Amino acid sequence: METKQQREIIKQVRTSPSLADAFGAPLIAWPTVGVMLFSFIGFALTAYAFLSGLLPAWITIPVSGFFVFWSFTPLHEAVHRNVSYIGWLNDLIGSLCAQLMLPGFSSALYRYLHVTHHARTGQVDDPDYKFNGTGLPQRLLNSAFLDVLWTRFYFANWNTRPRGERARFALGLTLYIALFVVGFSSPYALEFTLAFVLPMLLGRIITVHLFATIQHKQGVEQRHDPLSATLMQDVFSSPWQRYFMFGQAQHLIHHLYPNLPWYQYDRVWRHAMTQFPAEKIGHGGYVSNAARPFEPKSQA
Repeated sequence: METKQQREIIKQVRTSPSLADAFGAPLIAWPTVGVMLFSFIGFALTAYAFLSGLLPAWITIPVSGFFVFWSFTPLHEAVHRNVSYIGWLNDLIGSLCAQLMLPGFSSALYRYLHVTHHARTGQVDDPDYKFNGTGLPQRLLNSAFLDVLWTRFYFANWNTRPRGERARFALGLTLYIALFVVGFSSPYALEFTLAFVLPMLLGRIITVHLFATIQHKQGVEQRHDPLSATLMQDVFSSPWQRYFMFGQAQHLIHHLYPNLPWYQYDRVWRHAMTQFPAEKIGHGGYVSNAARPFEPKSQA
C-alpha cells in the first residue's frame, strides 16, 4: 500500500465524528497527574524505606526502577502537550517528572529530541536509532546511558538550535553533572548510588525497552510506511497491558496520533482496527520486536 493511501486512512480515523472529543489536551489530564503522583510517592516511600533499613537494596533498586519508568509517562505526555492546554502548567508537570530520569532537564528540552524521533522513526538520523538493532549488551548500555547518546545528538545539531534553547540545554547539563559530582563526593555516596542512581539507570533500561526497542525496527521508516513502522503489543486490549505501560502497548496509535492522550489510545484503536489494513499492522511481543501478523477475526 502506498504511503499516500496509508495517510488518507490515518486521516479518516482522525476526523471521525465519533472520536472528535478524544483528541487534544484538557484543562488538566487528571489520569496523567495521577501517574505523576503515583510515581513520585512510590519512589519517595521506597527510598525512605531503604534509608530507614526497612528494605534491602536488592528490592529497592528494581521497585524504584519501575517508579522511574512510570514517571516517564507524564514527561512524555507533556512533550506532546497532552497534559494541559495551559502551556506553562503542561511543561511544569513534564519537567517535574523529568527529574527522576534526567535530573536538571525540562520537558521543553526533551521535546526537541522526541519530536525529532517521531519525524525520523526508523531512519539513521533518529536520535533513538541506537536503541534498536544492536546486540543486547550494547543496547543495555545505550539505554542506561541514554543521556550520553542524546547529549551527543544535541551537540551534533547545536548550530541548528535556537540560542535560548542552547542556553537552557547548557544549564540543564550543568545541573545534571553537578548533581552527580555532589552525590558521589558526599559521605552518602553509597546511599545516593543505591537509592537514586541505580534505580534511575534501571528505569531508563525498562523505559527504552518498552517504549522503543520492542516497538520499532531499524530500516522501517515512518515517513514511507507509517502503519508498519511501529508495532502493537496490546492489539486485543488486555487491561493489565494498558495500565502497566500506560497505553504504550498500543504505541502505533501514539505514533499516528501524537496529540492523543494515552488514556484514549484504546478507544481510538478500537475504531482504527476496523479501518486499517490488517496486513500492515504488526503484532509484537514484550521481549523482541519480531512481529507476527495481526488477525482481527480473533478479537474477542
